[in-house]
Amino acid sequence: MKKPILVVGGIFVGVLLIRLILAFMVPEFTYESYFHLRQVEHILETGLPFYQDPLSYGGRELAFLPLFHYLAALFSLFLPVTLVAKILPNLLTALLVPITYLISKKITEHETGSFIAAFIAGFLPILYFTNGFVVNTLFLPLIFISIYLYLNIEEGAKKNDPKLMKYIYIYATIFFILCLTSPLAAIMLIGLGIYTLLSLLEGKKIHREEVEVMLFSVFLYVWVQFLFFKKSLLQEGISFVWQNIPSNIIAQYFPKFSLGVALVLVSIIPFLAGAVVVYRSLFHLKSQESFLLISLVIATSLLTWLRLIRFRQSLAFFSVVLAILFAAFYQDIERYFQKTKISHFQKYLLPVTLFILLLSTVLPAINTALLQDTPSTEEVEAFIWINENTPPSTTVLATLDEGHLVTYYGKRKNLIDDRFMLVDDVETRFQSLTSLYTTRFQTEAMEIASRYNIEYFILTPSAKEKYQLKREMSYITRRCFETVYQNETTIFKLKCKLGPT
Repeated sequence: MKKPILVVGGIFVGVLLIRLILAFMVPEFTYESYFHLRQVEHILETGLPFYQDPLSYGGRELAFLPLFHYLAALFSLFLPVTLVAKILPNLLTALLVPITYLISKKITEHETGSFIAAFIAGFLPILYFTNGFVVNTLFLPLIFISIYLYLNIEEGAKKNDPKLMKYIYIYATIFFILCLTSPLAAIMLIGLGIYTLLSLLEGKKIHREEVEVMLFSVFLYVWVQFLFFKKSLLQEGISFVWQNIPSNIIAQYFPKFSLGVALVLVSIIPFLAGAVVVYRSLFHLKSQESFLLISLVIATSLLTWLRLIRFRQSLAFFSVVLAILFAAFYQDIERYFQKTKISHFQKYLLPVTLFILLLSTVLPAINTALLQDTPSTEEVEAFIWINENTPPSTTVLATLDEGHLVTYYGKRKNLIDDRFMLVDDVETRFQSLTSLYTTRFQTEAMEIASRYNIEYFILTPSAKEKYQLKREMSYITRRCFETVYQNETTIFKLKCKLGPT
């Protein structure tokens, strides 16, 4: 019993230390993180999230699930918010190591394979956005804990285990927390539905307790989502399903499946091993334990195809499932060696596997962490300047990604950011944003600026790269624009106004 604890504990500590070192090597957070930082700081000040935001889109209503922000606020009572934002997401993601071990051991009862699965889960490149203070870092451990508990419920129902009710109560608690964390909890529900269908097709019995747990999960999920997103559903109709994302960028948020990108971010070895295990489980072994994981993969793939889940979110979930399935793959390889004349090579299997994984997972994971898309320190200084040198009522033009930098560091109104729900004119605003960075006509730019009361235009190196600008926007002239800040980033103040001709 001590050996698994020591090995898994050692992997967990090693993964956490590497993640924290990489997180502190990159000074800033990913762009989306600044929305969540603002929410945590507001909870610390008032006890409530920013559901009425005076700065985003010039003032609007927000709809989101708040549990992640309350959890971070709880830790922020003892540590600075920015320190919590570095440590907490990496701690939560590192918890996938012991969770993966437990699920792998439950499915395969193979200790070495489960250790390797835990190791893979600790170094999946897709999970090495170490500076992302985002909800997905809490969602992933919660959903895999739910999966582990459901496997225990399934086993307990078969064996009439006296601990069955205990597992059900714990599952109900964890799933409730999951529902308060992310709408992506729907993956669990759809996966359970597909799992039931596959089991029935194979003539496998679904116990009454399992059915009750599934029905409870559905009603709980629907109730929580309706509670928090009722207004958005009524206001946006079918657009609510796609989070009201502007049609011009929906392909960016929900790109088509790319095998090349998947192989890089998931790592080629777990990907290929997972494909083999899925094939064998469905067409040869017909293992009911594997059916649940395969059902969850099918559910995720279906939601991704329907553009209901962002590609990287689905890939993150998919990659952890593949890590778990690698335990079964390793077990099969070990059995193959034992049955053949090359069994004496079995002693080399573990070191060779670890060496291959080091090259295919650990090194790409570190590279991913070092190449995260974050604002530079110089860009952040420009947004801080906005806060210190502009009137509080100012509206600032920045790119879509930089919208949260305007509200967090600049503490000023933005034209647009990536929180699209409950915004009636999101399509118009996005078109206006594009025009302000690409138009050649000063009158068009000034008309848009007048419509949204934009007074300051911020042009960062990231914005230049995004809109392929060699210098400033074509319509910038000394007569109508004053350069008020210049470093790597330039800030212009609008001096002219459109008037009657």
